[in-house]
Amino acid sequence: MNSWLKKCSILIILLLIITVIAYEWAENLGFTGIAMLYLLFVVGVAYHYSPLLTVIVAFISFFVMNYFFVEPRFTYQVGHFASWASLISFLIVSFVVTSLVKRLKRETFESQQAYFRAEFLRKLAERLAYADNIQAMLKDCQDLLQMEFSLDAFMVKDGMIVKGNFQLSTEQKNAIAWVQANGQCFGVGTDNWSEANFLIVPFNRLKSHDPVLFMPQVSDLKTTSLVDTIKLAVDQIAVAYQHLLQKQKTIQAENLASEEAIRGALLASIAHDMRTPLTSILGAATTLNQPEITFNANEMQHLTTIISSQAKHLARTTENILSLVRLESVSKDSIVMDVQSPEEIVGILADLYQYQTNATQLSIKVNQPDLLIRANGDLVVLALTNLIENAKQANIDNNQPNAAIEVIAGESDGKVFIQVSDQGIGFADGFDASQIKKFESSRDKGFGLGLSIVEAVASLHDAELAFDKGKNNGAVVSLRFSKPHVDLAHVG
Repeated sequence: MNSWLKKCSILIILLLIITVIAYEWAENLGFTGIAMLYLLFVVGVAYHYSPLLTVIVAFISFFVMNYFFVEPRFTYQVGHFASWASLISFLIVSFVVTSLVKRLKRETFESQQAYFRAEFLRKLAERLAYADNIQAMLKDCQDLLQMEFSLDAFMVKDGMIVKGNFQLSTEQKNAIAWVQANGQCFGVGTDNWSEANFLIVPFNRLKSHDPVLFMPQVSDLKTTSLVDTIKLAVDQIAVAYQHLLQKQKTIQAENLASEEAIRGALLASIAHDMRTPLTSILGAATTLNQPEITFNANEMQHLTTIISSQAKHLARTTENILSLVRLESVSKDSIVMDVQSPEEIVGILADLYQYQTNATQLSIKVNQPDLLIRANGDLVVLALTNLIENAKQANIDNNQPNAAIEVIAGESDGKVFIQVSDQGIGFADGFDASQIKKFESSRDKGFGLGLSIVEAVASLHDAELAFDKGKNNGAVVSLRFSKPHVDLAHVG
């Protein structure tokens, strides 16, 4: 009521101002000019106010012109037919123009709404095109809806608000459950309890537990077409949701298949590679346990050597599997790194092999004793140990069992390297770290885990794993580390 009185007061004041202006300039304007002045006033009212108020203003203007500007003046009588024609024409033109202005205003509003809808859906489509995570996509779409409509909007998944602290009432929870069970919209602007002050739009038009869009306090949407835009947006989001859901299921299926393949490869390798040493150990032990057989010293040594070597092979294989599992289950952030000296690391290697039975012959060389790297010393030693064991086996395979294995530490091209060289047959041309495969070995014996462990250690250190040709086409495998920025005066 107060709003209506305020509008009427404003219009009365404007009408008085126009009447005063017309009265003062009546001789210059003439009746036609005065009629046009009032017509412009009516058009302005038609654009900004309701049709009823416009009609009232048109009739008031009609009587004001008749009273002040039509002879005989200051009466409501009309002395000439031409005056009647002018007044009636003004009234008709006022109504026609009012109708046209209202139509133009409506079409302009509809055009703006169409532009708004197209622009909003374009923004939504762009965001959905780059979505790769369901939870992040729902949160992003929720933010976009809130920003575009300036209304609270919440994605509800599994009965919980995806983002925000809004607390659902029991009534709202029941309404959401009904929407999911029936696949129908609920609330404002729908056929289901349109008197409610909230809106619920399902992702799926069938019975499902898919998310829904919940918008509380949206009574203003009753008089607009924004509900249709919201429904269309939810349809787009639902399509993206189903796409990501299927993608997620596909990835899970692929991961499961990959895990099964790895398990199968591991079991196949165990069945193939562990059976032989176990059979050898069992055969030698059974032979030794036969009381009716007398063994001389050489025979006894031969059988115990078989048991010892095959047991060592099984122990090393088991340790490699456990090492690889541990390395692949940790992150870089969880590994303790500090400044290490490559000279000390290769010194630890020399000590490890120096006191072993049938010790591997190592040729160790440190080009620069003051080199430093940032690393986990134990893991680097683990990687180098596997490289040395691979080099030892490569020498044996190439009939060079007594050939020395070279371990060299130095610097080249701004990188600190530690490399292991053998006298084997080397790697194929173009071989690199990307071709390393777990549980695959080029030899008849072994799981092929050594290089996988080295690769894992290199990855944790952001180091480069390089494969080159060495002497007599043997292999040279290098771990290349970036030089740390340290103050040598404070090291140690």
